[in-house]
This record gives sequence, C-alpha cells and structure tokens, in this order.
Amino acid sequence: MVGRAISELLLKKGHEISWLSREKGNWRSIQKFRWDLKSGYIDEAAFTGVEALIHLAGTGIIDKLWTNAFKKEIIASRVKSSQLLFDTISKNNFEIKTLVGSSAVGYYGSVQSEHCYSENDAPGSDFLAQTCIAWEKSYAPFINSGIRTVIIRTGVVLSKEGGAYEKMLPAFRLGLGAPLASGKQYFPWIHIKDLAGIFIHALLHENMSGPYNAAASRPVNNREFSRELAKSLNRPLLLPPVPAFVLKLALGERAVTITSGLKINNKKIKAAGFEFEFDDLENALKNLRI
Repeated sequence: MVGRAISELLLKKGHEISWLSREKGNWRSIQKFRWDLKSGYIDEAAFTGVEALIHLAGTGIIDKLWTNAFKKEIIASRVKSSQLLFDTISKNNFEIKTLVGSSAVGYYGSVQSEHCYSENDAPGSDFLAQTCIAWEKSYAPFINSGIRTVIIRTGVVLSKEGGAYEKMLPAFRLGLGAPLASGKQYFPWIHIKDLAGIFIHALLHENMSGPYNAAASRPVNNREFSRELAKSLNRPLLLPPVPAFVLKLALGERAVTITSGLKINNKKIKAAGFEFEFDDLENALKNLRI
C-alpha cells in the first residue's frame, strides 16, 4: 500500500524505480525483481543503476494472533530483510547513497500518556517497541558504511487501499461505528499521500538523516477520530464504546494496537522543510471519500 503510493509520486517526478517482490512481473512501468528471505535469494539485477533504497518490507503486525512464533516472524521479516539488502550491497560494492527505512511510532511503547513524543524520547519496553528497536538497529550496517540513512516512524496510515481506514469503513458506513476501549487513547494518524511525500522528501534532501516521526500535527483521541469518521460519511455515532476486554477476546495481545496510542510530535519533519497536504483530520477524511 505504502510502496504503491510512493512509487506513483516518484513516477510523476520522473524517477526510475525497481521493486523487490516475492513474485516477478510488472506494476505499471515498474519491473519487479524477485527476492526470498527464507532462502536468502535476491535478484542482483534489481540494483543496476540504483542510487537509493526505500525499505518497507515487514510482516503485517495484526495479520495473525501474536503467538511466540508469529512474534519472531514479525521481527525477523524486518531484520533479515535489512541484512539481506546490506549483504547484497556490500558483497557487490553497489554504490547506494541513501537508504530510507521504515519504523513506527510503536517505538515509544503502548502506554497512555499526555506527553507528546518526539524523536529524542526513549523507546518503550513492550513487544511493539522491541520490534521497532530491532527494526531500527537493522539499519546500523548502512549507517556504519557511510550510507545516508533516514528512518520514518509511521503513525496509523489512512488510505482507501488498505490498513485501518479501509477496515473501519464498512461498519461506519452502516452507522455501526463506535469508539474503541476507553476512546481516550490517542490516534496518531497520517494520510497516505503525506506519508508517501515524507519518504520522498527524505530521499531527495541530503541534509536529512536519523529518525523522523510521521503523523499529523493535531493529536486526536480514538473517540474524536471515530466522531470525525462518522461525520465524514454522514452517519451518526450512537453506539457505546467497544469494551477493551471484548477487543482482547477477539484479537488477543495484538488488541494493544488499537486500545493504546500516543501523542506524536512532528516538528522535526516540518523543520526539515516538509509541508503536510492533509494536516487537518476533516480534510483528510473528506479527501479519502473522493
């Protein structure tokens, strides 16, 4: 989802793109080159003429129940993909100048707080934080080898093509939407176009390095977000909040991804010159309806 959005913007700007994928083929004018983490295979032809990497790979954190095996898969999919990329680059002396890598605001932990978290804040200690810590550490070889490395800590991405918004839409369209848990947990959202724009901004601005938060400016909690989403669809928000214990019964430990949330500070990315197109929730939701 994010890769397609980034690619569309890069194509409009006249850049040439290759994709690493589990399957061969093409997407529009973009050629897919195969890679396979389990076997450690990567089609080295993908790197011909390449100057920069955007690394988005990683198993979806809410795709399955968080068994011990799936937790290991979540972390390994992020760490091993970085290792495979770096090993391939270093073995072949590919002249990569820039890496823009993914992370998430889960880096700061699944806690309730009125603190607004910036890139200088310490990481949390729960599973999501541990995942993000390992994810960001996997970029260390790139940094140590002199490759300019930017890390984007992403909030909840709003897109019609997938993710949280798409999953919430059916219930809210029927007037059956409701806040989740207490509704007081913060919801650090970002429009897909702004997220794609941040990745490209990081790619093209050589003064940028290190971590940057990617979330809209005004913090809203889950109740406020639910109210705005219902309003954008001309539907009421009448149902009581879905209790946290019900969510935990349905989702298990991964329920923490929707029952907790933090205020996120985005001043650093703005100071780097990025201008949000959809920094207002009402406008962002209106755009997604078009």
